[in-house]
Amino acid sequence: QKNRYPSYINTFEDTLRALSLLLPGRFQDSDLCSQTILTGLNLISLVHTKVLVEKHLKTQIVDGSFNARFIQNYQAKKLCRLASWTLSIISYTEVIAEMLLSRRVSRMSRWKCITSIEGIKFLLRLALFYGAKRKMILHPTHYIRNVDPDTLDLQHKDDKLELSHLDPRTGTALSRESDTKSQSRSGWSHMGELLWMVRPLVYAYMVLVEQRKIPARSDPKEVQEDEEEWTEKDEESLSWKPWLASLCIDWISLMAVNMQTPNRLEKEELKRRSYLLLYYFLRGPMYTQVTRILLDRFCDATEHRPIVSIVTAALNDYRPFWQDSYFYTSGS
Repeated sequence: QKNRYPSYINTFEDTLRALSLLLPGRFQDSDLCSQTILTGLNLISLVHTKVLVEKHLKTQIVDGSFNARFIQNYQAKKLCRLASWTLSIISYTEVIAEMLLSRRVSRMSRWKCITSIEGIKFLLRLALFYGAKRKMILHPTHYIRNVDPDTLDLQHKDDKLELSHLDPRTGTALSRESDTKSQSRSGWSHMGELLWMVRPLVYAYMVLVEQRKIPARSDPKEVQEDEEEWTEKDEESLSWKPWLASLCIDWISLMAVNMQTPNRLEKEELKRRSYLLLYYFLRGPMYTQVTRILLDRFCDATEHRPIVSIVTAALNDYRPFWQDSYFYTSGS
């Protein structure tokens, strides 16, 4: 009876995740429905993770782990604890929030909201960074877990806590790594971490500035037609400046942070940030002028071919996610 709650956790989460993956492209607004389920799943998983890890911590010592560092850096201080959990909740809800905004407000208003959200995330990361004495901010900003709920028993002292966690975009498990003693960021590494934090805000603000340069339309019908024709990526593609500025900041940040020897967990975080550079192929003018054209050609050429057409259908079902959402490929 004691283990009844944890025994259903994996089954419940896997069922919701499978449902969210099957919905895109099935009916009108299926992308919104799928993302709503995924958002709910991620929030539920966040609570489940906290329950499982805290129950595990009652009997296990996690020195040298991600969770040990999380507890040491953020849990001891109320401000850091609040900032870390708020940042996690925002990361899990920002995509669905943007999708709802795109259906309710104008293009300009939506980009103002996006910029505001990025500003809030920047301030939260600043609080975490300086609250933890300038330690590198690791992803995610909450407990990580992969405890088998069926074997979770307070009397089993040999249980091991595997270091995996959920990605806020997909809800899938990410990598495992152990930690060693971390050092405060200083010099160029300090500057690099600050650049990494401010980069999404700079990009969103520069796109907002480009939006303001579009001449205002006096005819409401014309404005509505214009809003419906544009995808989010078209809005980002008004100029190469935001894309190039963001890419430069990311590169400089990575090089600067690497000037100070990272520990194992920090190496894993730097590797994750490096992989996020691939999102630039799905952003701004790079997507609309290069990647989208290549995807269109690939889909047209393979649409009716056996086996490959399955990949094509999946691409077409999921393209609305990164075409119509900034946060889906923001890497922030």
